[in-house]
Amino acid sequence: MTDSAQQWIRYGAAVGFAIVLMAGTVYLADRDERASEPAVASADRPPPAAPPQLATKPTAVLDGADLPSAAETDRVARLLGEARRLAYDGNFTEAKAALDKAEAIIPGSVEIAETRREIAAISTPDAQLAVQIERAKSAIALADRAGAEEALAAAERINPQAPEIAQLRQTLHDDEQKRAERSHRIAGLLMEMRQAIARRDFAAAARALNEAERLDVRDPAIDSARLDLARAQDSQPNSQPKREREQ
Repeated sequence: MTDSAQQWIRYGAAVGFAIVLMAGTVYLADRDERASEPAVASADRPPPAAPPQLATKPTAVLDGADLPSAAETDRVARLLGEARRLAYDGNFTEAKAALDKAEAIIPGSVEIAETRREIAAISTPDAQLAVQIERAKSAIALADRAGAEEALAAAERINPQAPEIAQLRQTLHDDEQKRAERSHRIAGLLMEMRQAIARRDFAAAARALNEAERLDVRDPAIDSARLDLARAQDSQPNSQPKREREQ
């Protein structure tokens, strides 16, 4: 091979090696650049904004501003009591007006809402009838004839055919008859007492008075009879002690 041919071969190999080396350098540079792009983008991206904070009123300030005063609380309590009384008397219009006044003082009160539900529950005819029946029973137990008659009349306006009304009227009649008989018996015993006093038989007078008291110690006639016996005993120097009648 001639010297000229050998030179060309060496020149071609050098050029080829240079091309390969350049291609490798370009490839590595391009890969490094792509690998660094996310980091750069991440570094340049602004951090996410924090969620907005709601403007709230401090708890202490809120509680102090919204709490009712003692006078308002007392006024509302009286109105609620009045509303219940009116409702149980069957006056629902005025009961609602009382509740509205209470609501204007303390809006959104849980107690007022509960009272509204209570009054709404007793506003039905059946509930009102039950209320009046219970009122009549209580009045009869207390010997309150006027109160019993008033409650029974209210019950009749709601349901005149309710069987409880007739039963309670019979109970009222029976109780009055028993009281009349008891009063008659007490009157007879007190008469015996005074007759015994007239005979100066204070022991018999005390026994008659004690028996009358056992029948009904609240009978007003007994109070005056007790005084009569005490005065009669005091007027007799040799009479038996006043407390002997309690034996």
